[in-house]
Amino acid sequence: MRRLKLENFYIHSSLFGLLSLGAAALNYLLYPALTRILNIGSFGDFTAIMALSNQILGVLLAFNLTSIYLVKKYPEKVALELSQAIQKVLIWLCLGSAVILLLLAPLLRTELHIASPLSLVALVALLLVAVPTVIWTGYLQGHKQLLQVGLFNISSAALKLIFVIVLAHLGGVAWGLSGVVIGTLGGLLVLRVSAGRALPSLSSIFTSLSKDQRAFIGSTRYYILESIVVVGMLSLLQNIDIVYAKSLFSPSTAGVYGGVSILSNALYIVSFLLIWIILPEVTVTPSSHNRRIIRTAFTLFAGMGLGVIAAEILLQAWLTRLILGPAFTGQGLILIVTSTYQIALVGVTLYAYYLLVRKKMSALILATCVSAPTVLAPIAVPPKNPTALIATLLGALIFGCVMFISIMYMQGVARYVRPKTAN
Repeated sequence: MRRLKLENFYIHSSLFGLLSLGAAALNYLLYPALTRILNIGSFGDFTAIMALSNQILGVLLAFNLTSIYLVKKYPEKVALELSQAIQKVLIWLCLGSAVILLLLAPLLRTELHIASPLSLVALVALLLVAVPTVIWTGYLQGHKQLLQVGLFNISSAALKLIFVIVLAHLGGVAWGLSGVVIGTLGGLLVLRVSAGRALPSLSSIFTSLSKDQRAFIGSTRYYILESIVVVGMLSLLQNIDIVYAKSLFSPSTAGVYGGVSILSNALYIVSFLLIWIILPEVTVTPSSHNRRIIRTAFTLFAGMGLGVIAAEILLQAWLTRLILGPAFTGQGLILIVTSTYQIALVGVTLYAYYLLVRKKMSALILATCVSAPTVLAPIAVPPKNPTALIATLLGALIFGCVMFISIMYMQGVARYVRPKTAN
């Protein structure tokens, strides 16, 4: 029986990985296509809006982790009801955030040099469709239904590719962004049909919270808050380079850099698949199983990252030009550094999420150590060009990791010494 479960895990994980790799490929085919449809400035606007949406979606991933936790802890009926409660609260919070975002639209347009105000309206729509995405996929991941999540990934990516290209060709950036929304909605429809079980109902958002639901949210508010803070801080770092580039450099320079950075994000997304395969297998209590899982994940992740970096070094003279077009010639070095940054960030994220599932406060310490210097470094020492920007971010991220290791070491020494002192 144990061997059968292990075989099923590898089969489902492999299928999930293949489907999600296909989805990642389709998602990144989108950007080379858009460089041939939009001018560099408009392409920069598209990448900036997508960067902001990725950061917002990253915050919402905290609730993906919460959904996994609920399924592992409670019977299915209870987990479904509690997931619906979280989805309900989250949608109303997102509606409030959408109003704030629209009020701040003039400031965002000025700071990020975004031409069309409709692009920010599309960002609001992306925020709203992200809610059922993270709740439903987390709920199914908790049930170890990775195949269904993989089907969502591939279907939404294919639909986004089609609709974004067609609509961007017809109406520019804002229409292209609406294609992302349509593709995500289509993927959610596929997910609902293929799930084979009840999913948290969207119609429940129009009802009030029950007494039990309010009690649950109150009892888990600190864990949810910690998850939001940790996931939010780390997700902010994924595309923070694009946001800084859009603010610091000219539209053309920022557009070129945004294309190269988005290309390096493919490595982040592919590596991130390991996280969603691993987290449902992690237990809350300490075990040798957990240690084996995390060691295997880091080994696979390191091998994949080193292989990609080696390929980029060998092909740096022509890789960005081949994939993104003539306007991106000579960007091989930036691609290597941005890829290294994404590798380091995924490694940090993997370990932080592992700590979150185990409900360890050290997850918050890790996220704070790496986020604070990475966010503040370009403000303290403004970079003069995109290469200096990403090098600054990478150095700050590494510094944060060293700081976290030092704190954990000192805590370990303190725990070891304290009992002896007491005696």
